Amino acid sequence: MIHIRAALGLSLLLLAGAACNNKPGPPAAGGGCVAPTSTTGTLKIGYVMHGQNAFTAVIKRGAEDAGKEMGVEVEVVGPSSFEATEAIGMFDGMVQKKKDGLVVIPMPGDVWVKPIDEAVKACIPVVTANITSDGSKSATWFGQDEYQSGVTLASELRKQLEAGGKKSGTILVGICKPGVAVLEERFKGFKKGMEGSSYTLTDPKDVGTENTANYSAWENQATKAPQIVAAVGLCSMDIPNLAKLKVKTHATWLIAGYDLNQETLDSIKSGATQISLGQHPYLQGYLPVVALVQLLKDKKPLPKGWVNVGTEVVTKTNVDSLYARETDHAAETKWYADHVAKSFTDLGALAKPVPATH
Repeated sequence: MIHIRAALGLSLLLLAGAACNNKPGPPAAGGGCVAPTSTTGTLKIGYVMHGQNAFTAVIKRGAEDAGKEMGVEVEVVGPSSFEATEAIGMFDGMVQKKKDGLVVIPMPGDVWVKPIDEAVKACIPVVTANITSDGSKSATWFGQDEYQSGVTLASELRKQLEAGGKKSGTILVGICKPGVAVLEERFKGFKKGMEGSSYTLTDPKDVGTENTANYSAWENQATKAPQIVAAVGLCSMDIPNLAKLKVKTHATWLIAGYDLNQETLDSIKSGATQISLGQHPYLQGYLPVVALVQLLKDKKPLPKGWVNVGTEVVTKTNVDSLYARETDHAAETKWYADHVAKSFTDLGALAKPVPATH
């Protein structure tokens, strides 16, 4: 983040006089937004997550670290229930507060088109992270290539199954929110990656987002299919619950899925879980705030399209190398400071078209 700080040095020195908490002006003739005219105050950025759990806590830290780094106020909220109606209410509240810029994780994307477009119409720039909202007026999305991540997950799981002598069998798949585009893309990619093998995939089973219900759903599905060779979860809460279930029932099936919360990493270290893919939630919090601050302070246009935060494959062979980063907040901040300085100095240059749906 050192390079970003240098790039914004002059703006930060002038923050007290030109930060423009000064809300964006009213629509100008022709539908555009006029430049802010106030010369006092601190920029206020709002971030609405789709829910609250260990995964989104990392997003929150990233967003708040960006605010501290750049001298702006960042308010991060999200419903405990992962319910869109509650999240939209929070988002609308931030519009009413006249935040200078907004970030949202729009789950599911289709119901967020109208709230996002109304905020943009009110001259509040909006960017999205983690989940796309196709058709909305949000200019930028920060996330991983979800389809390709599914292909990668399938490839890694095939290797481990074959290494263990399992060259055929049924793989149980669970999805926490059926119909959410990024999760559907993960499954489509996973299905593609399994083509040409002798494994049989179940249709994605609805296992829910609430933690206790998620465990129960997996327990129910595994009881119905005791001969599975692997269980694959497409959401962050799946692996911890699958690992608990596997240990409790002395099962031998492999576990693969997504995200790097401490419970997941501990289960990889213990051998209960074989593979998890990380998607840098810290960057999904940090980088959208950077983009909005650069727009509002420096009049640097938002990146057009998709900023790829990257995908990490984590197994027992490399889990120790990133365990400290994912479990110690100071180590996390330092690692990402170096990573951003090396890889994300010009967000506009990194932007590319949002990956097509399959």
